[in-house]
Amino acid sequence: MSSTPEQAAEPPRRKRWNPLSGLPTVVALVTLVSTVIGLVFVFKPGCAPQDVGTADISDIRVTKPVTFGRYLQKLELPPGTMSRGMLRRAGAMVSFNYQIKGFAGKSLPLRWELSDAATNALVAQDQAVTIKPSTNDEGRSWYVWVPVPQTKRKYYVTVTVYQPDGKVPLRNFDSPSFRGLSTG
Repeated sequence: MSSTPEQAAEPPRRKRWNPLSGLPTVVALVTLVSTVIGLVFVFKPGCAPQDVGTADISDIRVTKPVTFGRYLQKLELPPGTMSRGMLRRAGAMVSFNYQIKGFAGKSLPLRWELSDAATNALVAQDQAVTIKPSTNDEGRSWYVWVPVPQTKRKYYVTVTVYQPDGKVPLRNFDSPSFRGLSTG
């Protein structure tokens, strides 16, 4: 039996699959998705990832009596237009060391609460000054001043350091308990 040239031809060879052949498509798709996500963050900034950082607090101490004027001196802040009475007001100064990472140039609000140690009842509260780290890994001493009643009761101060938005706590701590400013 003789074969015709068409019958004698070898079957067509299959093309070998090249794993890099789909690379341009993958690169184009990744670029497109990245661009869309970037545009979402530009037009909806609330969707962007939030700051990630930490705060460690150590060496918490209470000094009393301390006038509000002396507290301002410790922070190297001017008294501004405050009255002599306000600057002479006695209270307690809570000092502490902090190590804050990840918040360079961001203002971190501080809030304090003075509580009765026996009942945990809130006595006073306020938003103190803010900490503004100049680097992404900063450590130093800081101070919070609180007015203290003229009693012999015991109190403690809770200090909370907030993330830059001022709503989410980053770190909080309680001071050692201390007596009021009664002289009798």
